[in-house]
Amino acid sequence: MHKKHPNIIVVICHDLGQHLGCYGVPDVRSPNIDEFAESGVRFDNSFCTAPQCSPSRAALWTGRFPHANGVVGLTHGGFANDFNPGEQHFAEILSNAGYETHLFGEQHERPVAKSYSGYEYNHGIKPCGELAADFAGLIAEREKTAPPLFVHLGFTETHRPFTHGGIEVLPYDQLTVPGYLPDIPEVREDLADIEACIVSVDRAFARIVASIRSSSMAGNTIIMFTADHGIAFPHSKMTLYDPGIEVPLILAGPGIQGETVRYEMISNVDVMPTLLDLAEIPHPSNLQGRSFSGLLKQGEYTPSELIFAEKTYHTYYDPMRAVRSKRWKLIANFECAPYQEMPPPNDQVNAKGYVEIAKVLNIPRNLFYHPPFELFDLENDPYEQHNLADDPNCRSIRDNLVCSLRKWMKDTGDPLLNGPMAQGAYRRRMKEFKRIGKPTDERDDRQHT
Repeated sequence: MHKKHPNIIVVICHDLGQHLGCYGVPDVRSPNIDEFAESGVRFDNSFCTAPQCSPSRAALWTGRFPHANGVVGLTHGGFANDFNPGEQHFAEILSNAGYETHLFGEQHERPVAKSYSGYEYNHGIKPCGELAADFAGLIAEREKTAPPLFVHLGFTETHRPFTHGGIEVLPYDQLTVPGYLPDIPEVREDLADIEACIVSVDRAFARIVASIRSSSMAGNTIIMFTADHGIAFPHSKMTLYDPGIEVPLILAGPGIQGETVRYEMISNVDVMPTLLDLAEIPHPSNLQGRSFSGLLKQGEYTPSELIFAEKTYHTYYDPMRAVRSKRWKLIANFECAPYQEMPPPNDQVNAKGYVEIAKVLNIPRNLFYHPPFELFDLENDPYEQHNLADDPNCRSIRDNLVCSLRKWMKDTGDPLLNGPMAQGAYRRRMKEFKRIGKPTDERDDRQHT
């Protein structure tokens, strides 16, 4: 069994998006990740299912969309979202298949009290350089007869606040501002800070790869590098625009054809079935993702014509769903919420850039809240600036995409079709609200659904 199953090492970065040299972003110092991308398979059109941490990660590790697995918002603290009963984490499946499973750093797909189901060993949350050193130590001590290894390494460095541990920050005038952001000093300052964080991530990733390639595991180990969603900037994280849902996806390992770039649209809900295929482990029957292992091994694969993404909660209720083709993107907004969710503008999250960008953009009042539909021609409007949903010339395109989106929601059992959705916080607080002041025999402790 140990020879049959490959080791699987997955590195996930917080809030990184495709903000890397190998994805065409100039002025980003990511030479080691870029080199890994050149030697492996890099997916150019790789997307997450949700532009927030917990829902995206939950989809990746269950192979099921957030509205199906239950993690419709953040899992930590009072948000209290968690897997629905019966959901299986990838680590749990591999543990049952004989893998030794390790968590280095952060997981964000389950509440902390339940975060280690499936992980036999938890090495704690540390800076990425220390995690890489701890991982290298584990690899150096492993014997050839050890069981197959699954390791999830969760890096936090590219999450706000941008703390880069003494890495030299590039001069602001050397940076290229993405086309979806205004070129103002606050944006350049934030871009310089996140770029320095990426340097730390790049060096840590290099040590992880080097420790594997110099070990007895080298010939039987799959390495995957990805992120949960886009960078923490306006028009990116917490939005369904492309900068919010584009993520890196790079793989290398036995049987995987390297030095390849794939342009098929891939969703991170497809990752779990793919890794199970590569490990030759049967799929759970309820997976909603599609394996793309055929693209890695020159096998059969029918490209997806559409990919889907969603947001229900981040810091507040803001339900929206999206469908994307190669050329078109439709976003359906189901509440009249502000056009851009913003973190609090304080020193703790150093998010002053959000406030300054809002001032510069000076959004008209009639556009300050989500319209019912947003339609973008990605070929001619890659930064999604011009909403064509009400353009008579695009009406048939809009309506066809609405029908496709509605069918996906129905096929995947999206509760939003039947009414507003509650998150874990509501269920927990309503239960406590009904408990207080009642005699024990009159309390209704049943879970609200």
